[in-house]
Amino acid sequence: MAHVGVPEEERRRKQKVLLDLELELDLKTAGRQDRVEATMDYAAVAAQVRQLVQRRSFRLVEALAEQAAEMILKKFKPDSVRVRVRKFSVPGAKSVGVEITRGKLRRK
Repeated sequence: MAHVGVPEEERRRKQKVLLDLELELDLKTAGRQDRVEATMDYAAVAAQVRQLVQRRSFRLVEALAEQAAEMILKKFKPDSVRVRVRKFSVPGAKSVGVEITRGKLRRK
């Protein structure tokens, strides 16, 4: 739930939003050794994003996505992050959303 919307009355009440996060990083060691210590703490990433969303008010889903990406890159240091944000309380549409990718993209 987040405060997102251009009109003030829309930001007054929390709305359902869905965030989908993809982090790119070297997972070779984690995959080969099956060791949780060698990978990203996904629960910690999700908790930090949840805190960001809950304590801020955003006019645009684009701003929410940018701030989430920036925080993840700074705090968790993946090579890149893709953030998708969907908002469900938009007249005339089931949902609207944005997707951004930030960081250094590696060649696969």
